[in-house]
Amino acid sequence: MSAPTSGGANNRFARKYSSDGAKTPPDPRTPGQRDRDRVLYCPQFRRLAEVTQVVGSHETELFHNRLTHTLEVAQVARRLAERLIADDADLATRVDPDIVETAALAHDLGHPPFGHVAEEELDELVRDAHLPAGFEGNPQSFRIVTSLAHRSESHHGLDLTRAGLQALSKYPWPRSTSGYHHRKYGTFDDPDEEYFNWTRQGIPADALGVQTPEAMIMDWADDVAYALHDVDDFFRVGLIPLDRLARGEGADQEQSRFLDRTFTRWTKEGRPFDSAEYEATAETLFSEFPTEPWVEATTRGAMNNLIPSKINLYMTGLTKAPDGGLVEDPDMRREINLLKSFAWTYVIESPALAAQQRGQRELVRCLFNYYRDQVTSNPHALPSWARSYREDEARMDAHETAEAAYVRLACDIVASLSERQAFAIYSRITGRTSGTVLEAILR
Repeated sequence: MSAPTSGGANNRFARKYSSDGAKTPPDPRTPGQRDRDRVLYCPQFRRLAEVTQVVGSHETELFHNRLTHTLEVAQVARRLAERLIADDADLATRVDPDIVETAALAHDLGHPPFGHVAEEELDELVRDAHLPAGFEGNPQSFRIVTSLAHRSESHHGLDLTRAGLQALSKYPWPRSTSGYHHRKYGTFDDPDEEYFNWTRQGIPADALGVQTPEAMIMDWADDVAYALHDVDDFFRVGLIPLDRLARGEGADQEQSRFLDRTFTRWTKEGRPFDSAEYEATAETLFSEFPTEPWVEATTRGAMNNLIPSKINLYMTGLTKAPDGGLVEDPDMRREINLLKSFAWTYVIESPALAAQQRGQRELVRCLFNYYRDQVTSNPHALPSWARSYREDEARMDAHETAEAAYVRLACDIVASLSERQAFAIYSRITGRTSGTVLEAILR
């Protein structure tokens, strides 16, 4: 492996590792274009087609999966970056649409099978194994592009530019012991934290824990896509009652029930909010919803008009601040937060999903314990990329202890599975199906 290079702390397009050698013919792409292409062609990106967005990827083609969500985030993020540059040429030195698109394409690579329920279960399992950094999808995405993905024999990871990795960092800090920085963070312990610290070089000390403009664009685009497209999905199948939330008979009761559940959840999360401001925003937002049941509203095109119009509106939600950075429109932020809460209130917290999620937790726990044992006792049972990691003494020694390396690698394996793979392996190791030796689940 090539040795890390300083890359010039003030060069935002620097790469951590030395080049792969002279290109023949020379590569005409910009650094941002190379970053984008490296993410687009890695196998971890293709896996997202079989990873849950909110409900299982097997449910129906009507629902978004992580891949369709990611592609929509990338489209919104790129167009927003292009608009900002067109409106203010000074931003062109700080915002590269290809870098923004790179971050959007990579932002969900670390999501495990079954989505947030597996994320929570893996976090508990890893922390119970005495790794306080636990597990979360965002630092796992960073770990994939910097360590687990493979594109060159000379280094690990995709060797993205510093700018690309900064843009990927929605939460540019390590995990804290409590509060918001405990729930959301951007890097695990070493060796990932050492690489993460390299990405922050060149950023002023008072801005180290702040998103770069490109990260802010990606984050905003992620929220816009998540909020609008999930609402559209679940209204179309009758799970989110937009018609009952719109002004009309019974609307007050449904609105109060939704807001009460939302405010209760936000309070438990320790999230600051002004209930009066959100109630005022909700009154305006709900008045725009279709007043017809989902079949009529979908047939007559009400949702086909609402979703694009909201996307167009939210594309103006980031503007240049007096200090040269970007600032969110507060009214649009409140609308987006309310829209994001619909999926939580009516789908994720629904009794119909609770039994399914319990089974998924048991499956994830079983797979983690299985691979934690195999990592130490039978490396030949591991997928090839994990076996290479396990056999690389330098990589294993970079962790605090050997046990920490084993636990993190077992977590990596489970998090890397598609949902089809997870079910197939679980069925075999529990004896529910025998499968066949000729059927390769993992490679």
